[in-house]
Amino acid sequence: MKASANMQADQMERFAKFLEEHPGFTPLLQGEEAVIFGFQTGDCFLTLSEMDRLIAAEPHFDAQQSALLMARVARRAE
Repeated sequence: MKASANMQADQMERFAKFLEEHPGFTPLLQGEEAVIFGFQTGDCFLTLSEMDRLIAAEPHFDAQQSALLMARVARRAE
């Protein structure tokens, strides 16, 4: 296994927000210090770098953008 990499504060914040919104992702820990070496979701294992790419690819909207997007979707459904 590769040596662990340190996470920056902003990266930890993005991971925490993502995990709060997607509780199906479970961190996998290694060693006595419980270093996170990946995440499990269902039968799928993702490394930290794969999780970082997944989180970066996820669309991010602020509250106003989300409200506008949802309003457009609701109008189309009518």
